[in-house]
Amino acid sequence: MIKKIGLSLAAITLTLTLAAVAVGYYWYSNAAVFGASMTPAQQRSYITSSNFSETLFINQINTDMDQTFGLMAGALWDYVTAEGLAPEHNLEIVKADPSQLNNANNKTQLMWLGHSSFLLQSANQTLLFDPIFSDTAAPHPALGSKRYNKNLPIEPEQLPPIDAVIISHDHYDHLDYPSIMQLDAKVKHYYVPLGVGQHLLHWGIAPERISEMDWWQSNNLNSIKLTLTPARHFSGRRWDNRNSTLWGGWMVEAPDQRVFFSGDSGYGPHFKEIGQRFGPIDIALLDTGQYNFRWQAIHMRPKQSVQAAQDLDAHIMMPVHWGAFTLSLHPWDEPAQQTRLLAQQQDQAFVIPRIGELMQLLHEPIVRGPWWQKY
Repeated sequence: MIKKIGLSLAAITLTLTLAAVAVGYYWYSNAAVFGASMTPAQQRSYITSSNFSETLFINQINTDMDQTFGLMAGALWDYVTAEGLAPEHNLEIVKADPSQLNNANNKTQLMWLGHSSFLLQSANQTLLFDPIFSDTAAPHPALGSKRYNKNLPIEPEQLPPIDAVIISHDHYDHLDYPSIMQLDAKVKHYYVPLGVGQHLLHWGIAPERISEMDWWQSNNLNSIKLTLTPARHFSGRRWDNRNSTLWGGWMVEAPDQRVFFSGDSGYGPHFKEIGQRFGPIDIALLDTGQYNFRWQAIHMRPKQSVQAAQDLDAHIMMPVHWGAFTLSLHPWDEPAQQTRLLAQQQDQAFVIPRIGELMQLLHEPIVRGPWWQKY
């Protein structure tokens, strides 16, 4: 009898396990959140790009992205044992006043929404970069760490009409499917690197509302000029489609301000090249978080971000890619703390606003205290 019960329990366990695997595989194969899989025909349209080699996009310089089992197992163990990766308390944000986002006043203003997401208004245009309003930066809520702040500085439905959503690459913490679906009704146009438009098409967005761009290509948005710039990173929303789409940063040339956003990027010679082409730059929003020695080629440490700001000939630097999610192994506030220290040592002007704070860029940099230290 005991033996029969044991066999029955084993059979039930096996059945449930197989069912869970089947459900997971079906979800992985069909869920809209994963976006489109690039077909050979679609890839052929990118062969004229100097950044495309055979079937993949490439970096300007050799970039090690080793993800062996041993390396990933070590990272997982560090995640389990590390301390201070997230604030001990809910991160307080500045609650935005939607009436202040009426861009008819023609001011150049910027609101950081946490991580690498920000709203930029200039020349009567509203631009939204890498919007993520979800609680986690992952294909499923169970697969990612929770956002540090319970409340958003502004809800998607409170945003004004958006002239352009601008995406740096297709990773989940930059191209967030739920956020795109929430925003789409008020978005006029999308500007994305090569290949990323296939995800948007897969999600039902009309092709005439999407502009795919290669490095150094530009588009005019009335009196604003947008240029996709090189970055040192990678792409992919599945294990089997890495680097099937391009990644990059963005240069925004408005009538009274030059704003640069690095996207995700390791340090490299491209920053000097961007500075030579577009400098001096008024404010540079630079990848300064989620770094680790295991992936040091694709994200910058604060010291490298300060150097990048100087390479760019940036008047002000602002660290981004931190302050919302735990995606790496450094203390959550280290990017801000180290940037503040190193920038002061290098006589580099910087700004570290609170999430939701609306900055009038013509008046920056304004001295702010280290608000992150209270958490």
